Amino acid sequence: MIDEPVGGEELPGKDVSLWIDTTGRTNYPSLSEETDHRYDVGVVGGGITGVVTAYRLMQSGRTVALIERDHIVEWTTGGTTAKLSSQHYLIYDYLIKRHGEAVAQAFADANQSGIDEVEGLGKELSIDCEFSRRDAYVFSQSTDKVEAFEAEVEAARRLGLPAHFVTSTDLPFDVEAAVRFDGQAQFHPRKFLLRLAEAFVAGGGVIFERTNATTITPGEPNIITTDKGRLKADVVIQASGEPFWRNELFDGRMWMKMSYALAAELEDPTECPGGMYITTDDPMRTIRSAEYEGRSVLVFGGESHEYDAATYDENVHYRRLAEDVQRRFKVKRIHCRWLAGDFMPYDRIPFIGPDPDYPSVYVITGYRAWGLAWAMSAAHGIRGYVDGAPADWVRHFSLERLKSPLRDEDVARGV
Repeated sequence: MIDEPVGGEELPGKDVSLWIDTTGRTNYPSLSEETDHRYDVGVVGGGITGVVTAYRLMQSGRTVALIERDHIVEWTTGGTTAKLSSQHYLIYDYLIKRHGEAVAQAFADANQSGIDEVEGLGKELSIDCEFSRRDAYVFSQSTDKVEAFEAEVEAARRLGLPAHFVTSTDLPFDVEAAVRFDGQAQFHPRKFLLRLAEAFVAGGGVIFERTNATTITPGEPNIITTDKGRLKADVVIQASGEPFWRNELFDGRMWMKMSYALAAELEDPTECPGGMYITTDDPMRTIRSAEYEGRSVLVFGGESHEYDAATYDENVHYRRLAEDVQRRFKVKRIHCRWLAGDFMPYDRIPFIGPDPDYPSVYVITGYRAWGLAWAMSAAHGIRGYVDGAPADWVRHFSLERLKSPLRDEDVARGV
């Protein structure tokens, strides 16, 4: 049984993500008007993209300040299901047909490299972040989707990805089709990133929390205006999910998806699957195992939908998840519940690069809810731009495509 009745007024579990509940909260200072703040780089946004990008640019010998409006690694990164994977639903057949094989190859390589990057940095800095190599599966219980799954495997293998078509998994229910990617990974994102933030500060970087950036005045240097004062930077990185400055550039280019998750302790912990799972069926579900207070738990998520302020009710989605996880598994109790919002480009590839009109201001956004591996490679991509030698792969995801109209087929809200 669970802690609270699913259909009652109370919701099961604590209203906090597993990752936040199992780590301490940060307390970096806010920006102050008392000092003239001048840096080589100002990074706005304290999620995985901002922290990793700030760290990499600091390693290049630059003075770097990271600004976060609340506390670092709490909103979208703190609300993730924490999978590191190059498998993003059924994506590669689409990418090859829509964008061409070079873009699909860059997409695949960036995500595979991102997984290795987390593992490598974790070892380098001796971070205990529960990193574990796991196979990733996208599955369906519908016979109608078998052909699409077979096409995805063929496309992924063309790109050198470790893809296989299978019909058996370690889930406690049958599937009709699944694409398995070998050697992907899962981890505890806050344990990884809070330690990386400490290394960033130890290396000379600065973090300002509870500091809300409101606008940028381009120039030499650029000026970032916040509710706590101004900060000057030769280069500005917008790593805040939704760009806070000139976000009108992205009107009609992205939509916002809300997703929800539970941490459920099972009656038999050995029934937690070893793989990482997501389904293309409706309703979407995502499944993986994790550790909570020394016990194995099931991370069970989904209920994704487009955000609409007029109709938004998170409790409806939590109750549906709680009911469904009990149908599929023998649940002892639900410990945590949480949510996250992600920006979804209609053409299904992220934006990484300089603002078309202000080349010293960079934007990183639009990971389509798969930002953990992406962020690791995006940080390298931005460092290449700042160094004046951008890698060939990152140009495929530049903001230059904002100048071209979307195709009609891109307007559908594909995952």
